[in-house]
Amino acid sequence: MTTLTGIPRTLLFTLRARAEEHTLAGRLFADPVAVTWYADIELDADTKAAMQAAYSPVFQLGTAVRTTLYDNITTNFLKNHPDGLVIELGAGLTTRMYRLEHLGGRWAALDLAPAFEFRQQFEKEMIDEISLSCISASMLDSNWPTQLATTPSENILIIAEAVLFFLAPHEIKRLFTLLNAHFPGAVFAFDVLTQQFSPQARARFLAADAPMQWLLQDEQALASFDLIIQEQWVVTHVFLERWQALGFKPQQLLAAKGNIIFNTRLNALLN
Repeated sequence: MTTLTGIPRTLLFTLRARAEEHTLAGRLFADPVAVTWYADIELDADTKAAMQAAYSPVFQLGTAVRTTLYDNITTNFLKNHPDGLVIELGAGLTTRMYRLEHLGGRWAALDLAPAFEFRQQFEKEMIDEISLSCISASMLDSNWPTQLATTPSENILIIAEAVLFFLAPHEIKRLFTLLNAHFPGAVFAFDVLTQQFSPQARARFLAADAPMQWLLQDEQALASFDLIIQEQWVVTHVFLERWQALGFKPQQLLAAKGNIIFNTRLNALLN
């Protein structure tokens, strides 16, 4: 089995979180594919150590909440654009297309070669069930948009789930410029971390060889990106009862904005 290291290895963490969510009585979503895939993985010693360093009940819930919010964005998009194209950047081991396959649409998954080599071990027998194109490339590669079938930008949803904060600030600017150039008017859903995000969690991911590099002072820092922000959610402000079950107090949760999801439209090239 292909071994993942560094940032690509975090795909296993989020897969585990979704698989565990599926087993809960009050689960936020069903994800039997994640359960099957994770059960088939044999973790090597280094991956077990990295998982031990970075994984926690808080990470599991944060992943589940974030997944639910992105699923809601995608569901609303596909209801309005049944023939729309959903592009997932840094797609890794996403199973969203299986959770939402009843909605139709077309799907494109973009990630680096090691991630797809790992993914294909599980997906080879399922790929014909959905309209999925896999693009092996860096999201910063200026050529990957040309590998997609021509689609009007207003019929495209781009998702960058839990991935942008692993990029350096200059890479973020390059990515936004690339997306604006190729997909003006497309819906772009992504999440950011702010300086309020847990220093302990950052340290755990650093220990797992997955440093978080792009952290904003606050959400106002996005003003320079010339986006049309339609909706936004703070991950710890929704499903409060689940967060409280982990020992957090409502006032503690609502006072912080560490991980924020934005549902936006790409507007124009960056200045």
